[in-house]
Amino acid sequence: MYVTTKPTIYLIDGLNLVRSFLWQFARTEEEVTAEFLDFLEQVSLDEKYAMHEYRVVFDGTYRSVGPLYRAGVHIVFSEDSTADDYIFQEADFFSQSGRRVIAVTSDRDLQGRLKSIGVKTLFCQKFYRSLTLSSRD
Repeated sequence: MYVTTKPTIYLIDGLNLVRSFLWQFARTEEEVTAEFLDFLEQVSLDEKYAMHEYRVVFDGTYRSVGPLYRAGVHIVFSEDSTADDYIFQEADFFSQSGRRVIAVTSDRDLQGRLKSIGVKTLFCQKFYRSLTLSSRD
């Protein structure tokens, strides 16, 4: 199991995660995004995962992805910065504030930057797979 049982803020690189699954599902980015956000909302309602906060960060300005707050899921847009920079800044802030934070991204450069400040990371597919396997228990 990769998802911790300790209350954690998961900073999820939204487009990075969605695009890592597009080839697998052969659907549009919008369809995969909607399905992932619905799935994550259901996970956040499960008592095993309700103590976590899931922040899904998308590059750019607002676009319709459905509700921005869904149970324990909060969707944000990076606006004028990149999602990578937004995730890095948020992870640094939460880490320095003593909050447990894990970044979910398959971007190795971002992972390296985060690890250099002591923030744990998970690859997108490992994160998703751990939730799907655990939700079957």
